[in-house]
Amino acid sequence: MDTVAITGGTGHLGRELVRLLKPTHQVRILTRRPGTDPELEWVQGDLTTGQGVPETVAGAHTLVHAATFSPVAQRGFMHPVDFWRSPPDVDVDGTSRLLEAAAAAEVRHFLYVSIVGVDRPAMPYLRLKHTAEELVSVADVPWSIVRATLFHWLLDRMLNRATRLPVLPLPGALPVQPVDTRDFAEYLAECIRNGAVGRREDYGGPEVLTLREALRAWQRARGRDRRVFNVPAPKRLRRIATDMTCPGGRRGKITWDDWLHSHPAE
Repeated sequence: MDTVAITGGTGHLGRELVRLLKPTHQVRILTRRPGTDPELEWVQGDLTTGQGVPETVAGAHTLVHAATFSPVAQRGFMHPVDFWRSPPDVDVDGTSRLLEAAAAAEVRHFLYVSIVGVDRPAMPYLRLKHTAEELVSVADVPWSIVRATLFHWLLDRMLNRATRLPVLPLPGALPVQPVDTRDFAEYLAECIRNGAVGRREDYGGPEVLTLREALRAWQRARGRDRRVFNVPAPKRLRRIATDMTCPGGRRGKITWDDWLHSHPAE
């Protein structure tokens, strides 16, 4: 079986992709804390230092780079510092290390997981993802780039944090297109089967909702009732939100409402 090496293999998306690949591939995961599944090959390492990178790519047919570091995703809410800077250690420096090692190991396919909307990045974190895409696109290794919209689990986390406020100011007209990690993992598995083809079609959820609609569905499913104060969204914010949807791209099957009713609250 071909070996598929994965960064970010223990995250929300990575776990789903590993589940799909295990029956047909030898799966190798670079992680700081190796797991115990004997059917997987674990490499202890760290993208921020380069530890374990050569061992991860050695003999691999495909390398899926799904690891990322988003402070907003970790916290579940925006902080003023997020408008000024984001750590580049994983998304730029780590990507560069992986590309260099992959080229030296003659990896046949470098598959980079990115985000819909990074063509016009409005935040430092998105600029890092765009820089990483540029590094991939000029690297000396066959590559693919695939972008996804906002994941269900992240929207759930962000709404959970936001509704802790007694009154929630919400730009309710903003569009969101949440997608399920299981759907997107199936698309990634398809990309692995098809090999390196450059930019792949963007991938989003089955429906584009307004933020107000997404919140109402969340409140019904979670049994939360918070006072919401609708605020107008500046033109620039509307543009950013629209850029992060892909109504004309590939779409998953699992709706936001379906996901909420099959996943308990954090």
